[in-house]
Amino acid sequence: MDVKLTTAQQQCLTQEVEGGKINLLANHSKVVGEGEYLLSGDVCIMQQDMRLLTPEIYYHQAKQIFDTQGGVLLQNNDQRISARHAEFNSINLTAELKEVDYFIRDSEINGGADRLFLSEQQSELNRMTFSTCSPEQRDWEIVAKSAKLDHEEGMGTFKGVSLRFKDVPILYLPWAKLPLNNDRRTGLLIPGFSYSNNTGIDLSIPYYINIAPQMDATLTPRYLQEHGLMLGAEFRYLSPNSRGEFEGFYLPDDDLRNSDRGLIDYTHQTRVGKNWRFNSHLKHVTDSQYYEDFASSSFITSTPYLKSTINFQGVGANWQFFAGVNDYQVLSQTITPATEPYQTLPEIDFNWFEYNYAKQFSYGINSELVNFYKEDAVGAWRSDVTPWVEKQWSNAWGFIKPKLQYRSTHYQFDDNRTDLNRNLPIASFDTGLTFEKSLADGGFRTLEPRLFYVYAPDRNQSDIPIFDSRELTFGAAMLFQTNRFSGADRQSDMNQVSAALTHRSFNQSGDELWNLTLGQIKYFDDQQVQINNQPEDLTKSPLIIEYNHFLTRYWNAGLSLHYDQQQSEIERGLFRVQRKGADNSVFNFAYRFRRNQLEQFDTSFVIPIKDQHRLIARWNYSTRDNKTIEALFGYERKNCCWAFRLMARHYLTDELGQSNNGIYAEIQLNGLGSIGRNPRRILKQTIAGYQEAF
Repeated sequence: MDVKLTTAQQQCLTQEVEGGKINLLANHSKVVGEGEYLLSGDVCIMQQDMRLLTPEIYYHQAKQIFDTQGGVLLQNNDQRISARHAEFNSINLTAELKEVDYFIRDSEINGGADRLFLSEQQSELNRMTFSTCSPEQRDWEIVAKSAKLDHEEGMGTFKGVSLRFKDVPILYLPWAKLPLNNDRRTGLLIPGFSYSNNTGIDLSIPYYINIAPQMDATLTPRYLQEHGLMLGAEFRYLSPNSRGEFEGFYLPDDDLRNSDRGLIDYTHQTRVGKNWRFNSHLKHVTDSQYYEDFASSSFITSTPYLKSTINFQGVGANWQFFAGVNDYQVLSQTITPATEPYQTLPEIDFNWFEYNYAKQFSYGINSELVNFYKEDAVGAWRSDVTPWVEKQWSNAWGFIKPKLQYRSTHYQFDDNRTDLNRNLPIASFDTGLTFEKSLADGGFRTLEPRLFYVYAPDRNQSDIPIFDSRELTFGAAMLFQTNRFSGADRQSDMNQVSAALTHRSFNQSGDELWNLTLGQIKYFDDQQVQINNQPEDLTKSPLIIEYNHFLTRYWNAGLSLHYDQQQSEIERGLFRVQRKGADNSVFNFAYRFRRNQLEQFDTSFVIPIKDQHRLIARWNYSTRDNKTIEALFGYERKNCCWAFRLMARHYLTDELGQSNNGIYAEIQLNGLGSIGRNPRRILKQTIAGYQEAF
């Protein structure tokens, strides 16, 4: 019902009213009978934020009933209601409206009803509708034959409920009880649906349980055509100092694997005082193929092992503390007992440091104590203590920073072998300059040379087992490190200098236009310490070349090369280009190369078509293996109040080359939720720059 307002009534909508007074404005008033009065002409009744506007209103004094003619508009800060006819009873504080339209302000929620009966605590509606679409384009709406709304409880009981999309009924419920506000309520959530080769039809129906204001749970029966019926459960809790989440799935007697299968994932955090925190993250699956069968992410399916940890952390102004235990469940078939990670039972770290910023002088000590354990393998207690001191001289155009460390590592084994010790000093000298040149157009360029020298003497470490050390991947960051290994089982012998030169260009606004970095390490001695105890005799590292260009506001590109001068060939390479448009269009292309290991193309795009439509695709292909790692193609349509997504996906599920194909479909209704299996998480993980419709 569209109520036409006069200029005076439009002004009345914004007029302020003092306190709880009732103000009544009208052009004419007259007595039409005994105890009956008529107000007409720009009628406006105001009380606090409530406004009632109508051409005419009758007042029956004996019954204390107000009766409007010619349409009525009711408005407050929360909602706006218009009706063809309204009757108000001031004795029992009720109202009856016919041919009603409503609009919730500060939102897109709107609808209508044939009849609306209002009382102080409850409302009743006949033939009501609900949508976030505009009345002119009613693409979807919820229709109910009747509804009873309990405002005190914040719940509504609906009968004969149907969800219509493009005038086609897609869901019908004979009865439903739904919340009227943002309070959490126990009840069914919108089902999820998808299809893949591994699961067949995948249908889940979650049921939400509101246990307490800071505690809830969700039970999710899930039907998997190829496997059977799975039950999922999620439990969440929150307190002033703690939070946690438990997630579990159980599938009895899997039809495909002929065994019981499941997952447990539990996360907990507790703040203990001002500086201390307790953390735990426990994960376990019944078998190594669980993620291959049930996970939708190729990143998860390629996880070599699950890590569970319990730890206690503290942090202060000049200290850090960590104590915890770690355990691992191996999932990858390529991990042998010899390469399986060690449990740490426990690991204790303590770092203390003192920074004098005025004198630019710092010193401290880093310490670690770890007990390594693995069944049928040698274990040990390892202590690693490194005191250090550092002095710096710096200003706007350069810096000099020498640093001295002394690393002392001790091993006590759990078999009969003799304890081992490794002690050595580590000295480094870091210096850099910044030269700046102004350009005629107001921009400027910088030239930033940097030298880093490090010395650590050779210590024989061939008798030390490898518990957690790995050789770090060579890259730009390795130019300025004092150890080329992670962990403490190997401390590299180093007599080398790194040289790097960075050239940057900026426009007159200070935005960086491009940068180019060249860097390389010069080795003065052979590298005796290695993971495999086989020395290397490199005289220099691969030459690092990195170039980044910010072409426009929307385009950027980058090139990274590691050039092996001794072999006269590229060891590693990465070329990437990206475009992100103002219309949320995206284009990504990358080529990755690692000699004798990897060669891949990775391209993806999001292409808007006439504002409402988008095509989405990604193709990640290994030219070395002649195999597609992941490919997806999707279509999106976004309207003012809904979005539709359809996506087909092919991806590898394990290192042996097994693959899976899936189809995901979703209708997302703005303000209500989505129907189908949500593909947006996959799109965000696989396509850099993807943004969803709502």
